[in-house]
Amino acid sequence: MTSDTVAEPLDVTRSSYAPKASVHRAVILAAGRGSRLQPLTADMPKCLVEIGGESLLERALQALASQGITEAVIVIGYKGEVVRESIGACCAGIDIRYVEAPDYATTNNIRSLWDARDYLDQDLLLLESDIAFDPAVIAALLEQSGSSIAVAPYDPVLSGTVVRRDCDGRVTSFTLGADQDKQFNLTGTFKTVNIYLLREDLLRNQIRPRLCRAIEAGRMQDYYESIFRDCVADASLVDLAAVDVSASRWCEIDNDRDRDAAEFLFLERHAQFDRVQQLHGAYWRYGFTDHSYLYNMYFPPAEMLDVFQDNLREIVTNYPVAQTQLARLVADWTGANPDYLVVANGAAELIKILGSQFAQRLTIPTPSFNEYEEVIDEHQLNRFALDAATFELDIDAFAESVIRWRSDTAVVVTPNNPTAVSVLPSDVLRLARLLQDQDCRLIIDESFIEFSRAGMAGSVEEMVEAFPKLVVIKSMSKVFGIAGLRLGYLLSADREFVKAVRARLPIWNVNGLAEEFLRTVGRYRSEFAESCDLTRATCHELYSDLLALSGVEPIEPDANFVLCRLVDPSVTGPEFARRLYVEHNILVKDCAAKSMPEADRYLRIASRTPAENRLLIEALATLL
Repeated sequence: MTSDTVAEPLDVTRSSYAPKASVHRAVILAAGRGSRLQPLTADMPKCLVEIGGESLLERALQALASQGITEAVIVIGYKGEVVRESIGACCAGIDIRYVEAPDYATTNNIRSLWDARDYLDQDLLLLESDIAFDPAVIAALLEQSGSSIAVAPYDPVLSGTVVRRDCDGRVTSFTLGADQDKQFNLTGTFKTVNIYLLREDLLRNQIRPRLCRAIEAGRMQDYYESIFRDCVADASLVDLAAVDVSASRWCEIDNDRDRDAAEFLFLERHAQFDRVQQLHGAYWRYGFTDHSYLYNMYFPPAEMLDVFQDNLREIVTNYPVAQTQLARLVADWTGANPDYLVVANGAAELIKILGSQFAQRLTIPTPSFNEYEEVIDEHQLNRFALDAATFELDIDAFAESVIRWRSDTAVVVTPNNPTAVSVLPSDVLRLARLLQDQDCRLIIDESFIEFSRAGMAGSVEEMVEAFPKLVVIKSMSKVFGIAGLRLGYLLSADREFVKAVRARLPIWNVNGLAEEFLRTVGRYRSEFAESCDLTRATCHELYSDLLALSGVEPIEPDANFVLCRLVDPSVTGPEFARRLYVEHNILVKDCAAKSMPEADRYLRIASRTPAENRLLIEALATLL
């Protein structure tokens, strides 16, 4: 094994640890202002920003106290008097000493540590005050007989100092954030948590002397990590353990995004689940596996995203194009007449416009995508219940219901959401013929059509000229895996209708990043086709695995998700989804809000990667 070999993580959990009596002191650096947390830090320092109703500093002191720390030296600077008033001379049973950092505004944290140099004379814990963490992080360090540093495997969302360690878990290199250029290889590195256990011999023989020499040399703008970097670089320090604490919760708070993530992270698991139910995205920030939202896991390719990086400044600082040019860009992909297209900020924008301004009496098969039901008043909505045994659409019965109800709008989603059942294009066209003399606009939502077995051969886009009242809606966000860019389109040969819908949109309804995607995606047609094939195959494998489970009855899907019915009548979808999140950190969609009999007995499960699908199956098997 080389010196850069990643060792197996040390076993760190949230269980309690017996604290080592030999360490009683902690030094906490709390002099900074926290300007990136304005306006919260206008009248108080960053260390007093609250997470879950408690300040970061109070949380740290309580965690330290739980592990036997009896004395804390707090280095204060910005609004230091506020810290003194808030914390006092004793907190959580810890005696507090304060050290002033008079030059905090013009120096970096190496100077703050130097200001506390008189206290670097015994075993101690060194930490920064902007970290929220579990007591188990401290406990894991105290398990080490020598000096140690808390680390976690590198994650792209993290920035700052990283270390490498050898097969024995000893640090072999420190690399500060400023030294990580584009060529720096982050593979196998660990992010520092900024919590250290420093033993007396290390402090006396290495840290204090090097610290004093750095200050004498005028290195006031350095980070104190540069001391550790220099020790490791000249091999003077050979016994610093890198302790992987990723099994415990921790979060460094530099800005509002970090604070939001920490608020979520330190919620009790049931409270987290309740919070997730109030969100509508950005799930990637919160560390669970999302089998709820539906999108292409295999597109866009990484090299396509490089285009955005290369032109990011121009894309962000310039106005995007408007409808006419957007329609041409979508037409380049679809082959449709650009005059027939309306391009929107996601299909949801179009659904909102159609439901609120064009539909007076709408008929839709249910269950279906809830957005169509929610954009129109209840008395204007006719729900046509699908047969719960198959969820297949009876074209003749549906047409009869539309006509009987005198609907001016009918909606069919194919493949349907949440059932993943498709309607044959021949049946769609037969429905269009049945309704063509009824003054009823037929909207066909094909947002998942590329994931169906037929693919685009199952689309009716090419038939819009033959049926003036036929409208196709497509969520490009889903099929292209670009939910954050928000793209969708409407296709109709009724030019007056297209013109009327366009008139309801702002001039710049689609942002520059989405425009750049449309300009670029045509170069990646083969990669897109491969991604759809892979999505289809992966979902079929998931369906097969679900079939083998007792306790669920999956419906064969024709999209990238599977609808499952829970067999046990005493178990509800919402309860099961909650347990899956709380016990396995996996989110699925319960269908309790869908318009269908026994809706609370169903789950909709999005297919992800094969590895993630296997973990899901294992979790389901455990719960069932």
